[in-house]
Amino acid sequence: MKRRTIAPEAGASKTASERRAIERIIRFKDLPYNPFRTRLYTVSELMAGFDPKHPGRSLDERIAKHFNGRPKSGRAHPNVHEALAQRIHDHAIDSALYRFAKPAGKPRRKIVGLMGGHSLTREKPLYRTVATLAWSLRQEGYAIVTGGGPGVMEAANLGAYLASYPMDVLNAAVDVLKQAPDYGGHPADYVAAATQVRQRYPKDSGESLAIPTWAYSSEPTGQFSSVIGKYFANSIREDGLLAIAADGVIFAPGTEGTLQEVFQDACHNAYYSFGTRAPMVFLNDQEFFSRPPSIFDVVQSQASRQKPPYANLLSVSMDIPTIVEFIKANAPMPKPGAPAVRTFGQTNLKLV
Repeated sequence: MKRRTIAPEAGASKTASERRAIERIIRFKDLPYNPFRTRLYTVSELMAGFDPKHPGRSLDERIAKHFNGRPKSGRAHPNVHEALAQRIHDHAIDSALYRFAKPAGKPRRKIVGLMGGHSLTREKPLYRTVATLAWSLRQEGYAIVTGGGPGVMEAANLGAYLASYPMDVLNAAVDVLKQAPDYGGHPADYVAAATQVRQRYPKDSGESLAIPTWAYSSEPTGQFSSVIGKYFANSIREDGLLAIAADGVIFAPGTEGTLQEVFQDACHNAYYSFGTRAPMVFLNDQEFFSRPPSIFDVVQSQASRQKPPYANLLSVSMDIPTIVEFIKANAPMPKPGAPAVRTFGQTNLKLV
């Protein structure tokens, strides 16, 4: 069998001897990704090799092609060699996300999730609202996590990315971005507008986290995340998004994917799946969550029936200061009689 040595990862903490020891046990070949990575991705890493005139050359695009296109390594039915590599990779991302949430020797980060539709275009008022909301939460010390895609997710990562700048900079950035509102028609222009914003405002707040997946490889690489925890397995990624958002989740309008996250989060709150309950806030643009049939009413009704109930952790609003104050006023709620510990990931590591 031809042996392929995996390219060393920049900034990795593993020593050369440790890596050689691992490779003696498990050998992988012909992979565009490193299963044994030790840190989260960055925008520059995933964009390496990007050429708008020749799509498919960035690291992100090459991994996506490998994942979606090869008979023996693709997502439909990978062989055991590829399946093992993907699972080791996703376990590594899980561990790296834990270290982001709970840095060594420091208190856990306060993290709020912002979920919503990928189809929201940059010129819409809701895009600016979501970006402003994320910016405002960062002023209160919250890191922001999203699914890493376009639309609501990009807007939230943008607001967190620019949190070190004044609000007028955020508004100026949105004005630049809305010149290329939709990635579907002209993806190169869409990415170029985001690149222009990053170059004009390079001071990253460091608290913008994205957790995307190669299952949605048609979406462009998000440009405003400080770090990126990208998964192969979308199911693990979905659960990880909600687990890491220990201080609450804000839901903006979306379609079936957003609704899945709403009810999945409600389930986790009901059963204390991660050890605590946290706020669920519904950003009620055009009464999306309150008009009949009311999604908010269904979630609130079920929350009221739980023992103990948690309807007090639900809010529906469009007012940014009200939402921020609601998040601040409702810290994660531990299960009665249990310590205030939030668990995270497949290994149930503790976020105190």
